[in-house]
Order: sequence, then structure tokens, then C-alpha cells
Amino acid sequence: MGVGGMSENGGNKAQCSGITRGATRCSQPVNTSGDLCYLHDPSKAEERRATASKAGKRSRRGATVPEDVIVLRERLLQITEDVLAGRTTTAKGSVAGSLLGVAIRSFEVEKKQREFVELEKRLEAVEKRDRADKDQEHDDNGYPFGSGTWAR
Repeated sequence: MGVGGMSENGGNKAQCSGITRGATRCSQPVNTSGDLCYLHDPSKAEERRATASKAGKRSRRGATVPEDVIVLRERLLQITEDVLAGRTTTAKGSVAGSLLGVAIRSFEVEKKQREFVELEKRLEAVEKRDRADKDQEHDDNGYPFGSGTWAR
């Protein structure tokens, strides 16, 4: 721990004063103006429960990325806390952290796929409109001079 109760995370945030299940002091930085991290702040308990409940009930198709990322990030913080407190082995913590990291990165892939599909739809609409405009430029005989025929 850094000087003056500051954590070793660059010295810019105080360490949470919460006590873990293992009866040790929480090692997470304080995220609000109080002295507790998000996971220990009692005023955030209902928000944590609601987020966890939503995450458990939703299917992947209807999930909103920000809430899911928050839940996964909270889980990563809890695993970190468990490893540091000795409740979880470093090997298990490493595997769990790696798997959760892959899950978080998958949201970026999912986002890019949605953006790609949307751009593809927009491109098709532009191409369709362009073809329609070109078709209107030519008359029935294929001449680009208007709708009439020339006198011969």
C-alpha cells in the first residue's frame, strides 16, 4: 500500500476500507467520494443485485453490452480480491480472469459485426438508389437523350 492510505495503483485513489469475506481489507480502489469501492458500498447493493439479476435472466441476443461488461468487470474485481486474500488459487484466478477477459473482448467483436451488417444494409440501399437513378436517365430505347425517339 502507498503512502497515506493510498493504493499502489498510481497513488491517485484511496484503497477501499471494506472487509472481504476472508476478513481482510479490500484491495480495490475507491470509486466514489466515500471510502468504499463499488462492491462494498451499501448504497450500491440494490444496483448490484438488479444488474446481476438482469444479466442472469437475459439471453445473449437481447443483452446490452454496457451492463454485461459492468457485470464481468465486477466479477474480475471479485476474483482479484479472492486471489489476493488467498480464497482462490492464483492458477484458478488466472484461468477465470483469462476467460472473463475473452468474454469482454467478445463484446467488441459483436459490436463490430452489428456495425458491419448496418453498413452493408446502407450500402445496398445506396446502390439500389443509384441503379434506379441510372435507369431513369435512359429512355425505352436505351438512349440517354430523353424519353422521345429521334426522327429519321
